[in-house]
Amino acid sequence: QGLAADPQASIWVSANAGTGKTHVLINRISRLLLAGVRPERILCLTFTKAAAAEMSNRLNKRLAEWARTDDVALGASLLELTGNDKTPEELAAARRLFAQVLDAPGGLNVRTIHGFCESLLGRFPLEAGVSPHFAVLDERTAAELLEEARDRLLFGTLKPGGEATASALKMLAGLVSEDGFVNLKKELSFKRGLFSEQRQRAKGTEPLIDLAYQALGLEAGETAAQVIAAAAADGAFEAEPLRAAAEALGAGTATDKKTAEPIGWWLALGATDRAAAFAEVYAPCFLTQKSEPRKKLMTKKIADANPALLDALQDEQHRVWEMAARLAAIADAEATAALLRFGCGLLDEYEILKQNRALLDYDDLILKTTALLQTDGGVSWVLYKLDGGVDHILVD
Repeated sequence: QGLAADPQASIWVSANAGTGKTHVLINRISRLLLAGVRPERILCLTFTKAAAAEMSNRLNKRLAEWARTDDVALGASLLELTGNDKTPEELAAARRLFAQVLDAPGGLNVRTIHGFCESLLGRFPLEAGVSPHFAVLDERTAAELLEEARDRLLFGTLKPGGEATASALKMLAGLVSEDGFVNLKKELSFKRGLFSEQRQRAKGTEPLIDLAYQALGLEAGETAAQVIAAAAADGAFEAEPLRAAAEALGAGTATDKKTAEPIGWWLALGATDRAAAFAEVYAPCFLTQKSEPRKKLMTKKIADANPALLDALQDEQHRVWEMAARLAAIADAEATAALLRFGCGLLDEYEILKQNRALLDYDDLILKTTALLQTDGGVSWVLYKLDGGVDHILVD
């Protein structure tokens, strides 16, 4: 804590609640004031109004105690804080800090992150690309606006060009419950900065979906039907050894026969029918319900008598397992594509509603302030104006 409170160092502290982060910030501000930094040139940001109020109250309480305590107690307090003994002049300067903070324009500058962002966007609306008369949405109104965006998106599925969104909604409806859908919308809104960044980088929603397929080792737009058709096509597998294995299994135990019958039946079908029966009939001969390879494909007696046929079954098992893994990847890719199409569409409608009404929500305040400070167009001017009034920034 002593190292983190040193105002000469740029510090990042990550710690659990109740471990003393606020105490460190108060010590850091106190040492800045003791070093002669004017109160109005310190900016301290917290996440909540309650935290900002607590920090101001605790700091004012400390300065008030310094103003009225005797030299011995004040010297001990400052020694504990800074590690150095103080001269009578420094003790007197410490006593004056309480009055200096009270007399500072606007008082001690302890604010919430959202409050700081709102004031910054209000000072530089043109540079930030926001309406000069913007208003901030509270959480309730933002939720209502998100519901309106959802309704607009749903209505759009009935219009020409809305087929892709309708298909995405149909898939999501099969993956999440009604409550889950509500939570999904909230999470999408919370992550919209990431959505926007990734979509911009990919240059569109559909290219972003293609990248999702690529990340899963798939061709763009690859479907389960294509994979199964390829797995069941003539020449995709060694038919003769598998038929021989099925015949050998048919002469074994009840367990062997249970495996032999569907294999032999499937091998006798044409390619189209094999594809239709691949997932429900053929794959379970080799894989468990969790799509994991079965430990035994033959009982020991049949396997010992037919080692080459066991090898053929194991080779086919590996091929079927690879197909199952690819089908699982396709299911993930299709769910991701549905999420991206719905999410991007929902957030687009939400942005339109906010822009039409000159509204920003709490996340917008942070996202647009970040964009403002990272954009070359107006960042130099903005930073110049900020540097004119602030020397030290502390964030809780």
